[in-house]
Amino acid sequence: MASGHINDTYLINCSNDLKYILQNINNQVFNNLKDIISNKVLVTNHLKNEYDKISSTYQTASFIKSKKDTYYIEAYQGFWTLMEYIPNSKTIERAENEKQVFEAGKLFGNFISSTTTLDTDCIIETLPEFHSVPCRFLHFEAALKKASPVRMNHAKQLIDFVYKHKEEMFQLSELKNKNTFPLRVTHNDTKMSNILFNKGDNGLAIIDLDTVMPGIVHFDFGDSIRSICSNTVEDSEDLEQTFINMNFYNIYCKGFASETSMMFTPKEIEYLPLAVKTLIYIIGLRFLTDYLNNDVYYKTAYKTHNLVRAKNQMKLLQSVIENFDEVKAITYSNFNLKNIS
Repeated sequence: MASGHINDTYLINCSNDLKYILQNINNQVFNNLKDIISNKVLVTNHLKNEYDKISSTYQTASFIKSKKDTYYIEAYQGFWTLMEYIPNSKTIERAENEKQVFEAGKLFGNFISSTTTLDTDCIIETLPEFHSVPCRFLHFEAALKKASPVRMNHAKQLIDFVYKHKEEMFQLSELKNKNTFPLRVTHNDTKMSNILFNKGDNGLAIIDLDTVMPGIVHFDFGDSIRSICSNTVEDSEDLEQTFINMNFYNIYCKGFASETSMMFTPKEIEYLPLAVKTLIYIIGLRFLTDYLNNDVYYKTAYKTHNLVRAKNQMKLLQSVIENFDEVKAITYSNFNLKNIS
């Protein structure tokens, strides 16, 4: 069974040596599973067509229909989908070297550029306001009202930190609501483990399209930096070693920009650094909210697991804040944006 906070994924080995990926999509978290699967199939087929046109080395894990001519089966507490297995591939939980980071940036950038020709009106917004800080903040404040005194006390420093940075973290959502940026097809869960690599560490495919929706590029860029350029895993308790790896950040930007720099507007590029702050803040806030809600959303291994995750993310955010001038300089250099103070 593969890793994942929400769904369960299995590798099926058949007697004829064929392999498939079987996934159970959690119906306790997602309540519109048919729409989610529809998005996944649509984007997968689109990517396959785009890659076939140019004989790309990138691949997609195509979905297989059931005997009822659907791409899912409803049974055993959820919906089940079956996908082709991409042979000679591997997943990586954490970036181990610069090549992997560059390939990750390039592949996630390619996802954005390859779906440019797919009309966002065809994609269903299955999780409205998924990366909206104002929305997440409302959930957070609702959790505060119901939280136990013990959990409130344990989280006090984090709660203070969340309020301290609230105003700045609302900016990206406000700009999106003003249509400052174009809507694009976004993945919305751009972590390292959602990439398939070959044995030579070349990127092969983007996987796990459960959260694919119309969005702004900042969602994907910020979340990938959060996941790939942190010096520790997101539930590490070693906060002294939790900081942004600026070398990896530069390498990731190079890969991402190699696929996207010519298509982004100056405003999109200008706010990529803020996206790094914002997406780390959102995930930290979500972990903290779930902790205050007694761990009803994310899978946890122990009682304070979500609290540890939240502390880790807010420490990572603090590191980005402390290095923000360098973050901006690296970003604007790689995306060839000038005259920004």
